[in-house]
Amino acid sequence: MDDRSAASRPRRGPHRDPEAHAAVLAATRELVAELGYKGVTMDRIASRAGVARMTVYRWWPNKAAVITEAVADRLAPGPAPDTGDVREDALLWLRNLVRTLTLLGDPSVVTGALTERGEAGRADLRDLLKAHSEPASLLLRDGVARGGLPQDAPLEAIVDSWVGYVVYRTVFLGQEIADADLLDLVRLLPPAPGAAGAGAG
Repeated sequence: MDDRSAASRPRRGPHRDPEAHAAVLAATRELVAELGYKGVTMDRIASRAGVARMTVYRWWPNKAAVITEAVADRLAPGPAPDTGDVREDALLWLRNLVRTLTLLGDPSVVTGALTERGEAGRADLRDLLKAHSEPASLLLRDGVARGGLPQDAPLEAIVDSWVGYVVYRTVFLGQEIADADLLDLVRLLPPAPGAAGAGAG
């Protein structure tokens, strides 16, 4: 077999047509919003996108992989809030974390899509939570520097407790977290030096 005959064969593999690729991701986001994570199937994605079922399977191994890519740009953390008030900043950050883990109103979308991909998905979830923790650590350090928190405040433990609370409630219990719950978390912050306490909101 010479190079000319090899070059004349139809191209196979993961090469993606940009328009079809975009259509699949758009269809996936629509279906997740309408049906929730469990209601989405590869067949429904293909039908909504107007592409062959095997096209979707050629580019992604399962619906978890498609959904992960479809919502990836909406999972990235924003910059650390900086209102000048560490407690208000903390509340804003907590709201953003809850919005991320309940993307499209369903906590199973993010966690299901990530964890069903096995170890790679669990690693992505760990990376996601770590990325969201960094702005929280920054806003707490700024709070210490501005005198809103004591110098010996256990910042790392505070951030870990916030992430753990939100993940436990949304992912494992499937419960909605109200703003009042987040305010309670913020009120647990140690008071500023010389102050009796402080509240957010």
